[in-house]
Amino acid sequence: MKKEDVSFSREAADMLDKIAAIWPPIIRQGKKDKILFLLNLLARARKIKKADTVLVVEAARLVVPKSYDPLFHMFEDMEGFKKRMLEPFVSEAAYNKIPVRVRRWPRQRPRKKAAFQKCKNILAVCASPRSRGNTDMLIDEALRGAADAGAHTEKIMLHKINMGYCIGCRKCKEQGYEKICVINDDMTEIYQKIIDADALVIGFPIYTGRECAQLSTFLDRWDGYERYMLTSMLKPGRTALVIGTWGYPCIDTYDHVIENIISILNLHKVETVEALSACGFEGIRHGLDEKRMGVIRRHPEQLKKAYAAGRALAKY
Repeated sequence: MKKEDVSFSREAADMLDKIAAIWPPIIRQGKKDKILFLLNLLARARKIKKADTVLVVEAARLVVPKSYDPLFHMFEDMEGFKKRMLEPFVSEAAYNKIPVRVRRWPRQRPRKKAAFQKCKNILAVCASPRSRGNTDMLIDEALRGAADAGAHTEKIMLHKINMGYCIGCRKCKEQGYEKICVINDDMTEIYQKIIDADALVIGFPIYTGRECAQLSTFLDRWDGYERYMLTSMLKPGRTALVIGTWGYPCIDTYDHVIENIISILNLHKVETVEALSACGFEGIRHGLDEKRMGVIRRHPEQLKKAYAAGRALAKY
């Protein structure tokens, strides 16, 4: 460190090394340098001469995504973390006490509305492989709200369709190419459904710190909309509701993944005006009840948020 940089207590130095050790050596020093940079900025802004563990953790949280929350929770209280995380995998009673939460993001009016239609056409895409799971139920509740507001709705379950991977042939970028994609599968019909939709509902679970494979493959195939000389087949005006679900019982741990999906939709001129985060779906039954249906159905007060978001989507 430079002479003017903040010094560390012994505990703070140990905590920094402990945090840096979560990364493999090939990227460890780069991450550590970023933490040190932000730590020094925080210390100078607050006129702190010696960093403690609290400041080290605060700086580290500014470097890593929220998906690292479990690691910080382990650092801060390992025994409490084990009790909170492991008991629901061995005890039915503990499983039933997992806090199931849904957060409706701050609502946004679309920048540009599509041409007014008396009955909006809303297409929902469920990327969860579980029919009647938590993601699916939240989507259904959103569609119920939209239908009650007068919209026409349709839902596609991605795990039930024939959808191949993008093969990177780039045929869709050739001048004069008329089809959307060379792959002859169910996406051919779905491409047109998206074009005809006024609004979309995209729901997906998070299993491995990112969107599930079904949604990733689906959005990869959207590249066919992007044409020769940076033109696009999708014109501005469509709006969207994005729903992300996960097991870890903190409501904002994977919001950055939802933000990434929102950004991808934005690249295709689809503006997300509603978003829902939902958490608490893990433990001995992995987010399902004794009938192998999503536990979200036990929480009608949380489902109401999906209904309200869907109803609002139909009115934007």
